[in-house]
Amino acid sequence: MDNKKHSLGKGLSAIFGEKNVDINSIREELPPEGGAFIELDIKNIIFNKSQPRENFDEEKLNELADSIKLNGILQPVTVRQSDTAEMYELIAGERRVRAAMRAGLKTVPAYIYKAQPDSMMELALIENIQRENLNPIELSNSYQRLIDEYGLTQEQIADKVSRQRSTVANFLRLQKLPDEIKQSLIIGDITEAHARMILRVDNEKAQFGIWKKIIAENLTVRELDDLTKKFAKRKKSSRTKKEQPPGNTDIENQLMTFFGTKVKIVDKGNSKGEIIIEYYSEDDLERILEICTKINF
Repeated sequence: MDNKKHSLGKGLSAIFGEKNVDINSIREELPPEGGAFIELDIKNIIFNKSQPRENFDEEKLNELADSIKLNGILQPVTVRQSDTAEMYELIAGERRVRAAMRAGLKTVPAYIYKAQPDSMMELALIENIQRENLNPIELSNSYQRLIDEYGLTQEQIADKVSRQRSTVANFLRLQKLPDEIKQSLIIGDITEAHARMILRVDNEKAQFGIWKKIIAENLTVRELDDLTKKFAKRKKSSRTKKEQPPGNTDIENQLMTFFGTKVKIVDKGNSKGEIIIEYYSEDDLERILEICTKINF
């Protein structure tokens, strides 16, 4: 596993590629195509349609507005010039702009950055991850958009947002949850850990049953862990055991040697089946993923 570190608080440095950004000298540190620092009229700011954040905490916005009234805006927002004259599209800093409006400010400090429209989502996503925690579904949706709309791989996303690839993969798995359970996670009825436990069960009806049980009985993650394990055992015992085709054991042994972990081949008939590769930690998963990458799985 690589040694990437989470970079919360990096802010503009994540966009401009600097490890440490000195606000007083950033004008000189901007890339050649980057540009001016201005005091921008709030009325001339257009919110970024690619903003990954879908929900803003009202209480925190009010707290930020109160702070801005006392101290002003300490970190400038980042914008790009719009196709519309005198208008600027926001790349990063929507919370600050919204709070500034509540605080009664007419202008905000801003850096003008020459970003192409197709990079707006990427820049906004990076800024939000570095500066402010998105909820798990917002992160999952944003990562999925980067894959669907920009063709990025999980590894490329991990590099851009300074996270482990396994972490990105885990957030993307949340896409498999039914919409009602996703909404429950967003509003905090269940935690991200609960959601991951639910995903252990691949039957949607069973997922809903487990989710309702979490809500009704206020199940802890430990209790849910025991429940999903029991469900998996019942499901396994209810299956009709099929005789494995000759040679599968030899193939399993070869794969176990190759991956350095337990591998099981499950025959489903009609020349179909699945290969189950076990892992026992995030480090172990990263090691297996690296092997798969090298052989272009």
